[in-house]
Amino acid sequence: MNLAIVIGVDSYTSNDFDHLPACNNDARVVEKVLNNIKDFKEILYINKNESGFQIKGLISDFIEKYKRSEVSELLFYFSGHGERFEDDFFYLPADFNRAKKETTGLRNSELDGWIKSIAPKLCVKIVDACFSGTQYIKSESNTESELKKSAQKYGLNDLYFWFSSRENEVSYAGSEFSRFTESILTALTEHKGEIRYRDIMAYVADDFSNAGSSKPVFITQADNIEKFGVVSDETHQIIFDEFGLEEEGTSVEGEKVKEPIHKKEESIYDLVKLASSEFCFSEKVLADFITDFNNNINVWSDDFKKLYDIKISQNLVSYEVPNTSRIGEWLLENKEVDYFAIPTRKTEEYEVEEYKSLPKKPLNKYDISNKLASLTHLGIGGKYNTEYKLETVTKTRSYVDGFRYSHSIKNRITSIIFEPTIEIIKSISLFIIPIYSNSKLVLHYSFEELNRSNWGEHSSPSCEKWKVVDIKINSVDSAKSSADYIKKEITTYVENKLKNIVGK
Repeated sequence: MNLAIVIGVDSYTSNDFDHLPACNNDARVVEKVLNNIKDFKEILYINKNESGFQIKGLISDFIEKYKRSEVSELLFYFSGHGERFEDDFFYLPADFNRAKKETTGLRNSELDGWIKSIAPKLCVKIVDACFSGTQYIKSESNTESELKKSAQKYGLNDLYFWFSSRENEVSYAGSEFSRFTESILTALTEHKGEIRYRDIMAYVADDFSNAGSSKPVFITQADNIEKFGVVSDETHQIIFDEFGLEEEGTSVEGEKVKEPIHKKEESIYDLVKLASSEFCFSEKVLADFITDFNNNINVWSDDFKKLYDIKISQNLVSYEVPNTSRIGEWLLENKEVDYFAIPTRKTEEYEVEEYKSLPKKPLNKYDISNKLASLTHLGIGGKYNTEYKLETVTKTRSYVDGFRYSHSIKNRITSIIFEPTIEIIKSISLFIIPIYSNSKLVLHYSFEELNRSNWGEHSSPSCEKWKVVDIKINSVDSAKSSADYIKKEITTYVENKLKNIVGK
């Protein structure tokens, strides 16, 4: 038998999270399509902004119901907010509260434990949520190992895990449907008959690669022959109706019927114009983003402000920031994008030791007679002997020492120093640098704990490690979402430090 769990969360009680009206629509149309394309024994449909307690109770009861059944496939779909805490990803129900994340949130590991108890032959997870890739996408060194460890631990042998975004990316939702879910559904309108998970995956990958937006994550441990379902005209019509792609036509009997709109073939010029309007942004849009971002990054919780005096500096220039050489190197690594910033270089002298040949000296008659025999069979002869001397040589090399902008705008580089109000904790520094073109924006940020040098002073920031967040600047509330993401990482870091201090 086949089972599915479909969850959509579009409204949040906490002011920390924006409402996501698209997510309710996402879940509704996914549930309709699943019922149409495959024979599911039951689909648990959760789409009324249930609390964390309610959602976990519904899933637990659902799993218990089929615990002793032979399950061919379990498909789990979630659309809503998502966050990563320490080493686990959380699906966020409507009442999610960071201070009560265990009771109001749904851990991915808890979900995996439930799935294990029914041991489906095929497990499919489709997650359309901000930062949804973070459970498995951390670094090249541990991504696959963590996935395999999780799959082995929970007995998930054949699986497809699809996530709408990577660790440092926000997933985007329009006013009606989320971008990732919309792409999956659109893939179904391209075909009729049996369609594989692999076919949908390929379509979505191409769709997002052309869009230049966040990059979905696809993790496969299966044969690539598993079927998503059978797509029919009725499936197409469900999707067209939900997307509003329909018009009235006339049947042979003279009755009015609805038919899908077939878009006219657009010229390459029209397509380029459309792509430009969708992905490029103006100087004013950038300025508005920076203003909104700065306003949001300046607002911290009351609890946080009890621990720190927060000193904010904006409109810094690049040479006032430590270790911008790494950003200059990043620009070189990403030179295929015409960012409005370029690496800067310096030259330096350095010394090496090299062997230098000395002027040749004639061999005396004893040297000639002793060496002639041994040199002849090598084809070497002559009456001169070359000597070498090890010398110190000064050379010059060029290196990247930072970057500079090729565009001017105010207040784009931010520095924040968190000065502790109590002795037991240390200062923290945070630097944020936007790098942008007319179609792409990334935020580089670096934070670190500063060591005390005495009661009133601390070490200088070094910015040894820079992190990067890709921003979809044209999306709704992108500035607030980006600022909240960075603030959440800082507060989580501080909370873990505090737990270590008090032994919790």
